[in-house]
Amino acid sequence: MSSATPHTLAGKVAVVSGSSAGIGASIAKELSKRGASVVVNYPFASEEADAKAVLESIHSSGDGDNRRSIAVEADLSTIDGPKKLAAAASETFGRVDILVNNAGYSFICDIAEMSEADLERAWDRIVNLNGRGTMFLTRAIVPLLPSSSSSSSSPAEKGSVRSRIVNIGSSTSRDPDPDMTIYAGSKGMVESFTRCWARDFPRRYGCTVNTVAPGPVATDSFLAAPEELLNHVRAKFDRVPVASRFARPEEIAWVVAELCEERAGWLNGLYIPVTGGATLL
Repeated sequence: MSSATPHTLAGKVAVVSGSSAGIGASIAKELSKRGASVVVNYPFASEEADAKAVLESIHSSGDGDNRRSIAVEADLSTIDGPKKLAAAASETFGRVDILVNNAGYSFICDIAEMSEADLERAWDRIVNLNGRGTMFLTRAIVPLLPSSSSSSSSPAEKGSVRSRIVNIGSSTSRDPDPDMTIYAGSKGMVESFTRCWARDFPRRYGCTVNTVAPGPVATDSFLAAPEELLNHVRAKFDRVPVASRFARPEEIAWVVAELCEERAGWLNGLYIPVTGGATLL
């Protein structure tokens, strides 16, 4: 009996922002394992090698449509970046079935002690990517969802709510530390986007919209954070009910992929914390 992952997403096209490393890379690989073609996104030329490594992993382990996966450089913190990413997906595949808004940036900000200039720069860097980038990429992608071009004014009534938007939030929006003001606020913004779009998009664009909110995840970038920060987070997460550890990227990716399955069509507007129960404390 084969142990291969069933290709339940075969024929689907997925755009995963910020997917050259970390959680995004794991999501891209998981969707590909289930048969989807993936648009891997990276923001700068300096991350091209990482994106190509993700793409090579997808190509070497896949077969069929998922071998058509591509990598696209687009900085989503800019106005033009989301348009560039959407245009590349459209040119290659002609449509998008799944959008995962994963690209994000975190920075510790003591708003009482930072200079006004430093605080403004931190605000622009975090909010322009986490908030504005999520909104503008979604705006650019929804016309590419299959039901958007349908002649029906109500795709849900025809049973065609099969596309998916999954926003990657953070448990920080509901359980923040003091120096995460801007980051927590930006992820609260993403959470609110989900609630708005979950009301508006299913009948309009034929898609569901949900938020997956991880706690700390053991990515290379997170583990490279200053030891003082890691020790603070470890102490906090020593009390996690399931186990005293950080989440693994593939655990987040599995939840995202499950929301993209056809049988998840009645899940809409959810906030799903993936924290081992830490947010219960």
